[in-house]
Amino acid sequence: MDTTTSLPLVSIVMINWNRKEILRHVLTTLAGQSYPNYEIVLCDNNSSDGAPDMVESEFPDVQLIRSPENVGITGYNIAFERSRGEIIVILDNDSFLEDDGIAAIVKKFQAYPALGALGCKVYNYYSGRIHHWHPWVTSDHVPEEGVDAPLFNGCAAAARSSVLKEVGFYADEFFLYENERDLCTRIISAGYAVKYFTDISGYHMVSEEGRSSNRLIYYSTRNLIWYYWKFIPIRSALLRTAVIAVSSTLSALTSGKVRMHLKPVLDALLALPRIMKKRTPVQAELLAKVLY
Repeated sequence: MDTTTSLPLVSIVMINWNRKEILRHVLTTLAGQSYPNYEIVLCDNNSSDGAPDMVESEFPDVQLIRSPENVGITGYNIAFERSRGEIIVILDNDSFLEDDGIAAIVKKFQAYPALGALGCKVYNYYSGRIHHWHPWVTSDHVPEEGVDAPLFNGCAAAARSSVLKEVGFYADEFFLYENERDLCTRIISAGYAVKYFTDISGYHMVSEEGRSSNRLIYYSTRNLIWYYWKFIPIRSALLRTAVIAVSSTLSALTSGKVRMHLKPVLDALLALPRIMKKRTPVQAELLAKVLY
């Protein structure tokens, strides 16, 4: 990586937990980036499969941070703190960008001064299908200037370092899931744009290793309730929480998995006094930009 260039330094930030072989593939692929001035900062969440040692021996240029425990998305925050780049590229340990991806991201931030963060078009690495994560976009192509987005897909995204330092990093209390939504709401509330660009591509290897439906349901449900109570009007938060509670109850009854579906709702409600201390309501005129 040529750090003598006058181009802005870009920091690729990743976290890892027990995905040694996929991580090796991702880091090998990232070495093909056409943009010359970047660093990779990786926080390993106490993997037990030898991944940290593999990174240390095979990818000595990667700045490896060994967390003594699995801290979830807080690992990103640890890596953000260590990053030196003007632009932060955010990847999963099972995702990577096209070879010109970093160069294209830098051009977007240079072209749009009000751009705080962006999300890329994401392909399933194995099937080639496009994951249309944007809530309002179903076309494979959007205008070159992108479209406003309420969040980004954290497996292929980027943000200005200065904006992250201004609004704060990921919400540590979330641990997993909905952290991108929380962050992007703070970015939009601070007056910056979050946009989706389909002319920059990322590839997601969609590994199920280390994941479970139980964990996905728990954190996504609990954290979404917390998100509502942190940012939206109380009446709307009550209504949306009630909808989640009813939906979770129906899922519990039909599946027989009562704990799986009701525990996240209960835990979310019990923690509301703590979450409400972080409440920063979104201005009324911005609600349409952050909710869908």
